[in-house]
Amino acid sequence: MEAVKFIYNWGLVWGQTFRGEHMELYYNMIVNIGLLVLIANALVRIPVVTQIICEEKKHTPMAGLVLGGIFGGFCIFSTCTGAQVQGAIPNTRVLGALAGGLLCGPTVGILAGLIGAIHRFFFDIHGVTTFACALSTFLEGFLGAFLYQIFRKRNIDFEWQYLVIITAAAECMHMANLLIFVRPISIALPIVRIISMPMIIFNSIGMVLFFSVFKDIYTRQNLVAADKMQLALNIADACVLNIRKHHLTDEDYREVEKIISGFSRCRDVFFLPAIRKEELKSCGYELSDEFLSAIDKRCVTELVYKKNKRVLSLKTTLVASGSKVTLGSEVWGYLVLVFDRRYSSPEAAGCLVSALAKFFTTNYEAHQVEYQKKMRERAEFRVLQSQINPHFLFNCLNTISCFCREKPEYARELLQALSVYFRHNLNSSDAYMIDVSTEFDQVDAYLMLEKARFEERLQVVKNIEDNIHVLVPTLILQPIVENAIKHGAMKRDIGRVEIDAKMDAGELVIKISDNGYGIPDQVLRAFNDKTTKGKYGLLNVDGRLRSIYGDNHGLEIDTSDKGTTVTMRIPSKALLEG
Repeated sequence: MEAVKFIYNWGLVWGQTFRGEHMELYYNMIVNIGLLVLIANALVRIPVVTQIICEEKKHTPMAGLVLGGIFGGFCIFSTCTGAQVQGAIPNTRVLGALAGGLLCGPTVGILAGLIGAIHRFFFDIHGVTTFACALSTFLEGFLGAFLYQIFRKRNIDFEWQYLVIITAAAECMHMANLLIFVRPISIALPIVRIISMPMIIFNSIGMVLFFSVFKDIYTRQNLVAADKMQLALNIADACVLNIRKHHLTDEDYREVEKIISGFSRCRDVFFLPAIRKEELKSCGYELSDEFLSAIDKRCVTELVYKKNKRVLSLKTTLVASGSKVTLGSEVWGYLVLVFDRRYSSPEAAGCLVSALAKFFTTNYEAHQVEYQKKMRERAEFRVLQSQINPHFLFNCLNTISCFCREKPEYARELLQALSVYFRHNLNSSDAYMIDVSTEFDQVDAYLMLEKARFEERLQVVKNIEDNIHVLVPTLILQPIVENAIKHGAMKRDIGRVEIDAKMDAGELVIKISDNGYGIPDQVLRAFNDKTTKGKYGLLNVDGRLRSIYGDNHGLEIDTSDKGTTVTMRIPSKALLEG
């Protein structure tokens, strides 16, 4: 019966409201919310506040105290500007306590609720609703802190629907506290009937507006970060040729400084090798130990430096940020950007220099890996050469010596062929890729020497398309031809080797066939399993082709007791101008 009577009286109050009564309460709450939103807008324009709210370190004790004080201040402002209604103070205090917890976590929410609760208690210490309102304020801060943990754990954003429901629930809890702790109940009921709906409705709407102001900080910070990242990418793209080197010269360092200065509003740029101060001084820089040690930090805030006979101090109108550029754990350079304060904040300078330092580090490391890979491939190539040359040279000299008396002119031609063969081998130590026509010249010289050795027992057939000009890895054909002769054709009484080369669908296709008895099973198994790398010439060539052109361009082997055909395909991207 009491509940029915309460609802009936509550309906009468709202009917009076729509006829114009209690309009001052609504006006006061609307003005209150508007003022809080304006104050919040002004507050988020302060760089320190923006930095604390946006950075991950906002949960540190000092940041928590600062943010707790800010949102507690909103609670105090709401209490001081609230209207008096039958001994109660309808207000927007929930915006400060609840939003502090929802936005910034447990520390801020509980601290803001505690500040608001203590102020509310002493603001009207003898009021009938003082204890209930103070308790509600603290519980609202605790509720925000609790929900922050749940939403963050489940990776859920605070959409406007959630904010309306949460704020309405917090105000219902507030009304429940008034009904529980305000005595006699005859005082509590009229207060709740008058203030419940306006506080639930307007504070729910106000929470959405208030929350959006602070959420807008993240959007602005993301736009600033994206702009700085785009600038960093543009600079990095222009600097890449100077960074991707095995050793950077002094000219490279100076060129990078010019590029960064050209793209940004830097007052000065330092891109320095990790060398002694005395060596830096000879390059026009005079830097103290404090300068170099400060580069470890995100922002270099206080230092005096000299550049090109100018003395500049960061203690006045300049801001700088620095970072080390590394290769693993080894420092190989220092990057420092110096800005005028009116053009850049310490945070923006730190973001830019950090992005550039990471790019320089990554590209330099990637180039060193590529360089070491090439050195390893060349070392493997020289090992292959050392395996081929001694035995081949011994056999050739024996063959040529046999013709010196009987056929001196032929012996002379064989010596010239041997000269061509070894000249190609010597040149290939430095050349990584050569024209396939040069590779065929070396194969021709090799075949001439082998035919002199085996005479009529060796037959060679060549079907090579005219005017082929494709870059191929050096010494890629001779090992296969040698394999076809030594382990294939010459196992027969009359050996036959056939070499075919043509362009097919933009690829150079080379086939080397012999009429031997086929490749032994253990050798073919080792080739397919890649378990004995470096032992056989076929594996060496196959590995080099795969490392350059990819796994789809390894050697293709077709073997049987009637002979073997080895096929290689060189992609058209290596095509030379004829």
